[in-house]
Amino acid sequence: MADKDYLNWVREQAKKHAADDKISNLDKLSSKYIINKFKTWGELFDSVGIKSTYIKEKAKAEVKSTERTLDDVDTDLAKWQMDIDYANMRMDAYPTDSAEYKEAKAIYDTAVPKVKALKAEAQSFQLGKQASSIDEDIAKKEEELKKAKDRGQDTASIENKLNDLKTKKSGIDTKIAAAKTAAGTAKPLTSAPGPDVVREGVSSTSAKTPTPTPKPTTPTKPTTPTKPVATTPTKPAVTDAQQREEALAIAAGADFSLPETIFNNVPSLKAILERYVKEDWTPEKLRKAIRDDVWFRKNSQEIKARYVQLFNYQDLVKTGQAQGTTDYEKQIAKLERQIADKARLMGSGIASDPAALRRAAENMYITDVGIDDAMTTDFIAAAIRPLGSMLGGDITTGYSGQALQNYQTLQSIAKSNGFKLTDIIPGNQTESQILQGLATGKIDINRIAQDARVLASQGQPQYVRDLLSQGYNLSDVYAPYRRTMATALELEEDQIDLNDPTLRMAITDKGDMNIYEFNKLLRKDNRWQYTGQARSEVADATQKILQDFGFMG
Repeated sequence: MADKDYLNWVREQAKKHAADDKISNLDKLSSKYIINKFKTWGELFDSVGIKSTYIKEKAKAEVKSTERTLDDVDTDLAKWQMDIDYANMRMDAYPTDSAEYKEAKAIYDTAVPKVKALKAEAQSFQLGKQASSIDEDIAKKEEELKKAKDRGQDTASIENKLNDLKTKKSGIDTKIAAAKTAAGTAKPLTSAPGPDVVREGVSSTSAKTPTPTPKPTTPTKPTTPTKPVATTPTKPAVTDAQQREEALAIAAGADFSLPETIFNNVPSLKAILERYVKEDWTPEKLRKAIRDDVWFRKNSQEIKARYVQLFNYQDLVKTGQAQGTTDYEKQIAKLERQIADKARLMGSGIASDPAALRRAAENMYITDVGIDDAMTTDFIAAAIRPLGSMLGGDITTGYSGQALQNYQTLQSIAKSNGFKLTDIIPGNQTESQILQGLATGKIDINRIAQDARVLASQGQPQYVRDLLSQGYNLSDVYAPYRRTMATALELEEDQIDLNDPTLRMAITDKGDMNIYEFNKLLRKDNRWQYTGQARSEVADATQKILQDFGFMG
């Protein structure tokens, strides 16, 4: 059965989300409960027997059809901005004492305060969203504080964060009040912009005044007069700080879910924010610029959320407040352990390199790849090399893990075909590079073995070449003769090199020698005279000679 805190949390979500609303990756990432298995809020609500109340609230809100929305404000703002652009064009084209100029000036004077008021109204909407979000954070933090007190835990850190949230909320409330005051009584524009429309602040007489035709032979003004600087305000109606807050509120909305830290750390988005303020963009132009941004388009919502965690962590590091408690730090620590475990299995030196482990973990986190992803494996394999260790007070070096097993297999392949390991390594690669390729699957050890057999077949009789091409090693082909030779010469079988001239005489182009004939051949080998069998035969022969001459009874 679900605990009380979880049920209370679900009830709060039921007030904010409709049953058919999808649960975003950001919601899953930021939730203090594990809700990954649910696709919609309705599935989550049904799991604990709670119904969404959001639809009822939405229906009530829809009854209030006269209430303005942010979309209404943006629509009006775009229309009034078009009036300003139209007026500027007309004022640039006509002399200041012409009827056309005066008409355009009247339109401009009417539109400028409207735009100022509408921008302030839009800002109040956006700040309201921020205030609601902070209210939720405050409620969560108060609940966390209560639980900490009930457990007798230190609450200083929680209280500090709660105070910070309340201070931030107070500041936003002040901004909302100022924005509403600046908005005044801004009303929706009912007329489309254009030269034939009677606008607020322009009399019907002046709007209908016919345009005098200037005499071409005696012009009194320059053909293209310049608009007087004094009559055209260039500063935005709101401050740069207010415009920045306005842009950040738009970016933090449901369309993008981008917090301020993203704009502070992503150069392309930071430039968009600066242009919005500097060039007095409309909200719609800002939205389009964000949608067209390369960083925004190439990163999934999940990766964007991970960047938020990264940037928040970096901010904490700068202020000395990173204490290993953030989700980012916990995820990085978990990834470092996974990478170290896999590196030890693969025989990679990254397992003992904290800096490299950190880089790999950070890269895995921000790109949202798993421990078995090819990119992760390649990164770990790149550090496969002989590792140093102490043995009996002496420093030794060698491979470990799977790299050691592959190294031993390569040695066996080389030895089984009469080569040293360096003889069968393809190209100009090193042992470590071959082992790295084997670890990533880019090199096939079976191909190396077959290539070694092909190399060993050079100069061999046809019978031997045929066997090598069938997958036998040179050691398999000569195995019976090596055993016979080891017995006859009283040697270890491994002491007999596959390139030994006597061994090679066992198989020629004329065919393979039988074991009896090979034994007879071995007695002609210089090494046979030093065997116990040879000494015994010499002693027996000497004794018989002595007996024949009567020197021994």
